[in-house]
Amino acid sequence: MLARAHSASIVGVEGIVVIVEASVGLGLPCLTLVGRASGAVMEARERVKSALGHCGHGVPPRKQVVNLAPADERKESPGIDLAVACALLAAHGVIQPERLDGLMFWGELALDGVVRPASGTLIVAESARAAGFRAIAVARASAIEASYVPGLEVLPVDDLRALCAHLRGERAIDPQPTTAIDEAAPIAAELDMADVRGLALARRAIEAMVAGGHNLLLHGPPGVGKTMLARRAAALFPPLDAEAALTVTKIHGVAGLARDPGLVTRPPFRAPHHTVSVAGLLGGGQPLRPGEVSLAHRGLLFLDELPEYGRGCLEGLREPLEDGHVHLVRARGALRLPARFQLMAAMNPCPCGYLGHPDRTCTDSPGAVQRYQERLSGPLLDRLDLVVPVHAASAEELSQKTPSEPSTAIRARIEGARARQRRRLHGTRWRSNAEIPAHGDTLDRLIPLTSAAERLLTSLAARRSLSPRAQHRLRRLARTLVDLDAAADPEAPDRPLGAEVLAEAAHLRRMPEHSRQA
Repeated sequence: MLARAHSASIVGVEGIVVIVEASVGLGLPCLTLVGRASGAVMEARERVKSALGHCGHGVPPRKQVVNLAPADERKESPGIDLAVACALLAAHGVIQPERLDGLMFWGELALDGVVRPASGTLIVAESARAAGFRAIAVARASAIEASYVPGLEVLPVDDLRALCAHLRGERAIDPQPTTAIDEAAPIAAELDMADVRGLALARRAIEAMVAGGHNLLLHGPPGVGKTMLARRAAALFPPLDAEAALTVTKIHGVAGLARDPGLVTRPPFRAPHHTVSVAGLLGGGQPLRPGEVSLAHRGLLFLDELPEYGRGCLEGLREPLEDGHVHLVRARGALRLPARFQLMAAMNPCPCGYLGHPDRTCTDSPGAVQRYQERLSGPLLDRLDLVVPVHAASAEELSQKTPSEPSTAIRARIEGARARQRRRLHGTRWRSNAEIPAHGDTLDRLIPLTSAAERLLTSLAARRSLSPRAQHRLRRLARTLVDLDAAADPEAPDRPLGAEVLAEAAHLRRMPEHSRQA
């Protein structure tokens, strides 16, 4: 007898429907699995055979062949277990084959028949809805995640015995109610900017970075607060909207990151060590998996001691910083992953860290300083909107008893600036000033300049040897600064940019001393 069930296979952050065909006939008792299954899926034979023996519906020993179609797509996840078991039960006549129509199965089986959650439930649920399935059966622990997909009935399954009873019409499984996405998720108490004394220029740069989607490099001697600022900057990001939350949850799900049930509603914060590999940062492995740049999608990627990262890692950042995605090409296939993150990096001005320090003497030779700074290529520096020096706070600033401006006040300005950007960019695919393209007349239309600002930009380009890309990024940053200050002048975001705000934007892009780009 032949029966079919449906499951899915995950490729990157997308899912494809897998048809599980089970055939039972005469021959030596065995269970053969074909259809380009990985090692984890091939092991399903033993899990399924044991689970079938514990589900209360013993199957007679027969020759059993299970095919996973399409055969040219590699199947990697044990989430196919549940579909294999149901197809075999239907092929043996335990359940009616038509009961499997319109239903997708996703879950790993334990030896006793308990259904365990499998990574990528949200991706599979979206694939099921897109393919026209009416319902999906998943492990109970994954039901909340699947219920975020509207228009799809979610059946939370405890074990194979309960699912078999449901499919036989003996005891129905109550569907999981659809869960609405809460875009106004509360922000947990975290490290606060009120703890920071002094560092006014760096604080202004961080505020602009978060508000406009820009990239930031802080440079200065060790111990002045660069890492401290990065930890507090992560708490300034507003909660993710519904679309971003779904995408981030899918990426984290396929990566197998441990988290609470439900969507990821807070922007991710990733801080990989400088010993990270190229595959770990950009993605790769077998099978291809998202790297840190994708795990930081719609959030903050913090790279401390930036020149210490491998050259392959640093140069690999150029594509996602420019395009918002990373394209992985390997011998076994190609994969495009979302990577629209904000980069915040920190570095010392020299190997010893004390170049330009008012109280400490730099012990490095000019050649050592130059080699150290040249680890950051011109094309990479060109993609950084903000490059800000950080100097140690004075004793007077550190002794102040009055706390600095708290994160709540800064976050309110950031949310106001983002609201103005949403209105300006309504009807486009862009979300922030940093994403506004420079092609055609888009930049001139959305970020016009006064004649004085145009003259200043021309002068800056000549004196600092700014590339066209750097000039465009300077204009986008200036627009963000106006959006942040619009509370004092509500009409400012609708006027062409003046020379004063362009000069402030240029002041927030200052390369380290003795840098080739200074």
